[in-house]
Amino acid sequence: MSVLISHLFVDDKFKKMSSFREKNHTTMDTKSKSDNKHLENISKGLNKARQYIIIVLTYFFYKLTQTIVLTFQKFTWAVTGVEKTRKDAKHGLQFKQSVHVQSIFWRRKFISTSMADPSNFITTHKAFKHPNYILKPTVSLYCMTKDEVIFVEVPEGVDITGTQQPRTPMYIQQFQRAHSLITMPLPAFHKIAHDLGNPRVPIIWISNTGHCGSTMLVQMFAKLPGMLVMNSPDVLTTLAFLEKNNNFEKGEYEQLLPGAIRILCKPDERARMICVKTRPCCTIQMGDVYRNFPHIYQLYVYRNSLKTIASSLNIFGNEEFDMLSRYILDSEVLSTVFPCFRRLLYNKYCSVLDRTPPIVDQKNMTTVSAFTIAWAANIATCLDFVEAGVPLLPLLFEDMMRNPRRTCSVLFDHLEIRQDFVDTAMEGFKLDTSKHPNSGQSTILPESRKTIPHDFRTEADSILKKFGLPKLGERYEIPGLADFETPKFNRDLSRDRFL
Repeated sequence: MSVLISHLFVDDKFKKMSSFREKNHTTMDTKSKSDNKHLENISKGLNKARQYIIIVLTYFFYKLTQTIVLTFQKFTWAVTGVEKTRKDAKHGLQFKQSVHVQSIFWRRKFISTSMADPSNFITTHKAFKHPNYILKPTVSLYCMTKDEVIFVEVPEGVDITGTQQPRTPMYIQQFQRAHSLITMPLPAFHKIAHDLGNPRVPIIWISNTGHCGSTMLVQMFAKLPGMLVMNSPDVLTTLAFLEKNNNFEKGEYEQLLPGAIRILCKPDERARMICVKTRPCCTIQMGDVYRNFPHIYQLYVYRNSLKTIASSLNIFGNEEFDMLSRYILDSEVLSTVFPCFRRLLYNKYCSVLDRTPPIVDQKNMTTVSAFTIAWAANIATCLDFVEAGVPLLPLLFEDMMRNPRRTCSVLFDHLEIRQDFVDTAMEGFKLDTSKHPNSGQSTILPESRKTIPHDFRTEADSILKKFGLPKLGERYEIPGLADFETPKFNRDLSRDRFL
């Protein structure tokens, strides 16, 4: 009996010791995992900081190099006569040599989506050409300054219009693929645009609020044979900013916009119809487009305010500098120390369309208020043109997505495109779900899972009220909104259709 009791005591003691070891081992494993996670977070933070430093230093070195090159070029171009030819061309004395072709040997943008600018490139002199040089298929409008029109040239066989890659903006394609930068003074540009004349094929003009499905619409049109699409040509964007900032002499803008459209839509053997989608700020040009080209089909795409703003906030998760910017913008302390961030945000997204005086003081502006102003000012601008009698067709994204086939049919009837192409166009409504895992369905744009806090919602509602618009997330119908529900008699006379 005593032996049995002794064995039981030993077994019980052994079990307790084993249990203690297991608990101790589990505790150590948990602590080890916690330490590893902590070290992993530190490593990620250091890598992110290293990326920021590399980006900033690389861009700083690029700008330093550019300054040195430009300083050196002032001397060499003066000695070789390049600068004299440029000045003569600017004053209309060297028309036949007014196009200055320059070779690109370095390109750099701090933010990939920033507006096109000649400073994106460091170049060297190559040659002077006749203005007709810019009519080559490989040459396209890039941007404008107050003194010059900027083109880029890409290699033969490279398509930067967006017909093959409709989701990639034209200004990004141009930046990445260009091998030459071309400048032309305004007098020569006016003459060549005037001689070229109005576009010879029908044009679809898509204005939008941004983050509203307009790119999907472009993707749909790109599927049509004979359709040439241009997704966000920044020559129009720079024109909008230059005009807003009063950088042109009186009457200059009124010539430049139609000239830019004529050159953008220059004769192309591939094109039987052209689709141009602009950046959001270019909504302000809808009236000018109608006055100069009344036969252009104008569409205006927008989306529910809450979804648009939530989607806009997602841009701050795409690039390192954007994420850092949002952290500073929404911090009262940091935004006071670095006021330039809020000023830059306002200038980029709000300044062209905002009311005068501005709805919100830049010092108090957050990312939510900035994108609310951008959406509301865009809608208000469209309403102004509707009231002024500009013929445009408003399209609400949520309505379009209820029945994509019906949407294509109604749009094709409005744009005089044959119904035979509806099945082909439907392919453009499908998203690559591997690239957009949150889409749920292949025909629905990915929704943001991030919620907007109550305080920011209240701020947004206050801004919307000042524009005379409903609260955040509430449906709003622009007069003349496209009706995709009511069946209409479809007189599809193929011989009368452009495509």
